[in-house]
This record gives sequence, C-alpha cells and structure tokens, in this order.
Amino acid sequence: MKKFIAIFSIFLFLSFNIKSPIVMAQPLNKTLSEGIYRMKDLDLMENIIYNIQNGSSATIFMIIVDDNEQIIESRRLPANSAKYNIGPFKYDDKLVILGPGSITLTE
Repeated sequence: MKKFIAIFSIFLFLSFNIKSPIVMAQPLNKTLSEGIYRMKDLDLMENIIYNIQNGSSATIFMIIVDDNEQIIESRRLPANSAKYNIGPFKYDDKLVILGPGSITLTE
C-alpha cells in the first residue's frame, strides 16, 4: 500500500509539472512583386481582412479579381504608402499587381 501511494504521488507530481508547448501562429508578412497570384497559392484564409502597403519608390496598381473575372477591388498604391485594408477574399480570387517594386501583405 505504501508503494502504491508513493508511486501514485510521484505520478501526480510529474503530471502537474509537465508543461504543454505554447503554440503561436506565425504572423503573415508576404512581399509580392509584379504578377498574378491566386489566394489559395498565397495561403491566405477566406473572409479575413488583410493590410497591403507599398514600400517601394514607385506607384503600384493592385486589382483583385474573382473566379468569374469580375473586378472586386482595385487600388492605386503611391510610393511608400500607408497601410490599406483589402479583402475579405475567397480561395478562387486572384491578386494582380502591376508596376515596378513590391508590396507587403500583412494581417
């Protein structure tokens, strides 16, 4: 009986001291240059509003097109622009970036 109590108390002590790992999502920070991107390929989630910013020295034009080739949203991003909200998206939508330089897409 003493062995059982000793083993049981050691088991309880160890089970309360085991810490589970802390899981955190990595923040989204994608840099995109001129081209056509599918939302599915960028690993973006549906129905989430994202921020877009032009950090380059040239003006960039951004267009979001749905699967029926209808323009959902378009925006001209001046050089070194502030952050703008875009979205929400669906997986079949496409992001078209026109102009030299690159943009940063964040959550």
